[in-house]
Amino acid sequence: MKRCLSVVFMWAAMSQFLIAQNGDPVLFTVKSLGEECFEEVRKSEFEYIYHKNNSNVAVEKKSLDEYLQLFIDFKLKVLDAKLMWIDRSESYKRELLTYEAQLTLPFLRDTLKEEELAREAYDRDAYDVYASHILVSLEGKSEGDTAEAYAKINTIYGELQKGASFSELAKKYSDCPSRRDGGKLGIVRPFSTVYPFESAVYATEVGAFSKPFRTKFGYHVVMVTDKKPHLRDVRFSQIVLDDSIAQKDGFADKLCEQLNAGKVKFADMVKKYSIDTASVKKKGDMGYLSSLTYIPPYFAEYIKQIGMTGKYVVLKSFVTTHIVVLTDMIGSKPYDEVRSEYIARISKSDRGDLMMGDVVERMKQKYGLRVYDSGVEPFYRLVGVTDVDELQTEYRKLTEPLYEFNGNVYSQETYLPSFKETRWSYKPSDTLTPKQFVDRQMNKYFRDLCWETAKEDLKQSNSDYRNLLKEYSDGLLLFEASSRKVWNKAAKDKEGLEKYFTENKSKYKWSAPRYKGCVIRCADKQTLDKVKKMLPKLATDSVARVLYREFNKDGKTLVKVEKGLFQEGANDVVDRDIFKKQVELRGEGFPFVTVKGKTISEPESYLDVKGPLTADYQNYLEAKWVDELRTRHEVKVFNNVLKMIHE
Repeated sequence: MKRCLSVVFMWAAMSQFLIAQNGDPVLFTVKSLGEECFEEVRKSEFEYIYHKNNSNVAVEKKSLDEYLQLFIDFKLKVLDAKLMWIDRSESYKRELLTYEAQLTLPFLRDTLKEEELAREAYDRDAYDVYASHILVSLEGKSEGDTAEAYAKINTIYGELQKGASFSELAKKYSDCPSRRDGGKLGIVRPFSTVYPFESAVYATEVGAFSKPFRTKFGYHVVMVTDKKPHLRDVRFSQIVLDDSIAQKDGFADKLCEQLNAGKVKFADMVKKYSIDTASVKKKGDMGYLSSLTYIPPYFAEYIKQIGMTGKYVVLKSFVTTHIVVLTDMIGSKPYDEVRSEYIARISKSDRGDLMMGDVVERMKQKYGLRVYDSGVEPFYRLVGVTDVDELQTEYRKLTEPLYEFNGNVYSQETYLPSFKETRWSYKPSDTLTPKQFVDRQMNKYFRDLCWETAKEDLKQSNSDYRNLLKEYSDGLLLFEASSRKVWNKAAKDKEGLEKYFTENKSKYKWSAPRYKGCVIRCADKQTLDKVKKMLPKLATDSVARVLYREFNKDGKTLVKVEKGLFQEGANDVVDRDIFKKQVELRGEGFPFVTVKGKTISEPESYLDVKGPLTADYQNYLEAKWVDELRTRHEVKVFNNVLKMIHE
């Protein structure tokens, strides 16, 4: 697989090189002195980054030139990351591949197909389709068992054609939990189930049943029992009754009659009888159930039967009884208002898989993928060979053509590495035949080939995609390089921080003194007295540890300690006792206070200004890093290309 794809990448890279030469010239190059590392930065990449980070439409020569120098510094850091082999790390590769996968489909998708699917979903959303089904499950079954399942669903279909009851057949044969209710599913909505099932439901007329069809769950026959105009959002409130209470002496029906007659208040009845803790907290309100959520069958029946607000009805689910009232209804919105919503949902559903399949098919057609049956045949036999020496002998014979792609013919040897990787997973005891196993693995191989080719095509033809991917890649490299060279170093380099503080003390003067020490809050006067006796013997750094060990035990907390560098206004106790301000003490439950520490007029060490000092030290390290990079690398700017950008 790797050898095959490397051919694709080489071909794609050459095409990109030619395109770049003609329409996207090099703006500047960076070359490492004494090291084999060279990088070109093209005009389109710089323009993309510049305009993304500068909202000003007018491009002035000075600002553009200044930004170019910043961009050169950025690229030097990225190049340094590559010299550190960060781009070869597994974490970098994994994160970049994840981003690339998320980015690719939106660019490759067929916008006409996407629009067609979005419009189809919207049109379907105009109706509530009440459906039942019979499922012959394929869960846990191998490919060899599908024939038996298919025969079973066709037998059921034959009985339906002869007039048998759909409900009774569902109860007898269906592998779905809905069998208990004769196969009833309630309302089927767009995106509420897998796309093939949804399509079968919407293609079936009311009162009719479908032909057998397959989804990833198994074989189905669907019956549509009703179809009603859809309300985009419906809001319910409910009382959920325990069945033992609901059925006793017709309690549920009687309570419903009282509610409709206004003899009792709904909120009171919710509090008194409902066993649904979630809705009880909201006085029975369930909020809006929209077309984007699954509506339970018993609620679907309510919409079908009632269709008006304010009417209480009794509904029965599998295990409980509900008294339900419809409190609000919202009609459908125009397509243009909700189009983006449907587009977004398509990419997250199995409809997105359909679009990926379309991309693969386009690549097969575009590059003329042709597989030679004679080239595939030997692999069927090799799956079952167990003798290692025999395998090696047979592998050496694999020199015949296997497939044709982009006008090139690739031998069996090209596919061999992929075959070796997957062959081990086949066991003679598997229900898959050797032919089924090889066909499945080879289909995946060609799917990957077409998908990788599509991505390479995209990098050549779409500068937005290419620049987004490059920007993300460079960002990952820069982040890791900066962590190593600047951020982590600044945080851990105590000697460097101390030295930088000593050399730049004048930058960290204070306009007012600070209090350096601890504020101790005690729960009672007795504890405070004990604390005051202990404090003279304690170092400031050990105050919290010693006092917590002494007073906060056996589940009781008698002392709280705050350690820090306090300026005026930062702490109520310090303000009152040190800076002599008239303030009201906070700290509810711990009213007895004292302090231990000292007032200082300027920082004593770098730790007293560690926050701003670390930030400054990071800037210092970064500037030093850039200076080193400018020394170690040669940058060449092509002014004729820069002039094109100015113009």
